[in-house]
Amino acid sequence: MHVSEARVAANRLNALKSSGPKTPEGKDQSRRNALKHGLSGEGVVVSDEDREEIARRARALTSELGAKSSTGSIMVQKMATLSVRSERAAGREAAAVATQVRGAVDRHDEARVDQAAALFATLADDPRTNLRRLKKRPEGVDRLIDAWYDLRDDLAVGDWDEPQRDLVAHLSGERASVARLRPLGALALVLSGDFTGRAKADVGDLDAEGRPTWAVARMNERIAAEIAALEAHRETLDFETIELDRLDAPALALFDPSKEATLARRYEAAADRGFYQALKELRRSEAEFAAKAEAAGPPMSQPPTGSDPRMGSFGPPAGPGGFDPAPFDRPLPGEPARDDEGRPLVRNTPPVAR
Repeated sequence: MHVSEARVAANRLNALKSSGPKTPEGKDQSRRNALKHGLSGEGVVVSDEDREEIARRARALTSELGAKSSTGSIMVQKMATLSVRSERAAGREAAAVATQVRGAVDRHDEARVDQAAALFATLADDPRTNLRRLKKRPEGVDRLIDAWYDLRDDLAVGDWDEPQRDLVAHLSGERASVARLRPLGALALVLSGDFTGRAKADVGDLDAEGRPTWAVARMNERIAAEIAALEAHRETLDFETIELDRLDAPALALFDPSKEATLARRYEAAADRGFYQALKELRRSEAEFAAKAEAAGPPMSQPPTGSDPRMGSFGPPAGPGGFDPAPFDRPLPGEPARDDEGRPLVRNTPPVAR
């Protein structure tokens, strides 16, 4: 469709005048307009609420699983994200199923009407078979009754031609080419001015004006008889079973085959698989990290302050409390004993007798 330059200019001017939402609620909604569902893994946009929940779960999982390695931390973050995504997908599926259940009965009724309409639309393709199928359900019988009423209305206004003649044949379970040989088909021809066939003998000596009047009366009688027969047939249908099927519609809707619910289930399954794969990788990486730490051994301790350098860098073995300084208080062979401040001790020796 061609758009004039004036219209383009006016649209641009109107766009410049737009200041966007002004209320906090409107601004918040505007920010969320481009928010994707974030389930497929492509173009994921996480809401603020989900982001906070992911961070909370990451902290909890880190504390619970004791992740120490860098790979373990990455896997914990991934597990937190996938668990939120799985729950979001499950929530979307539950909402879709709830919507399906609430409208299940109405959709069931509409589907039956649509099926009857589709059968009636193909009535000309196989009149006998499709007519039999239409008579098996009340919606189909109602559609046939409506068609006969439409023919009666056309007859009343004088709108009768080939489409009406063909419909009379199809409603009788006959193809149009064969119906011409039947009494009803011949009567339909008379309404169009064709007095050939078996209807010619029925009109007798009626003149040109009396024949159409006679044909209209006979056709009205036939239409009334067909409608009465269909209404009587409708009363014989198994409405108890039909009602049971109708009441079962909500239960059948619990498994939602719609595209939205199917995608939600697929995203949930993918998130669950990713979660358990991340958990498996976390355990593997943490086991490797612990094995490397054990192979490296414990860190070496520094010697205590005041240790004797002559005993080596670390001194003698110590007990559970650390290095024992007592061995360093004992003098080495050939050295005099010393006091606490390191001065040699002078012993009082008795005088030698002369």
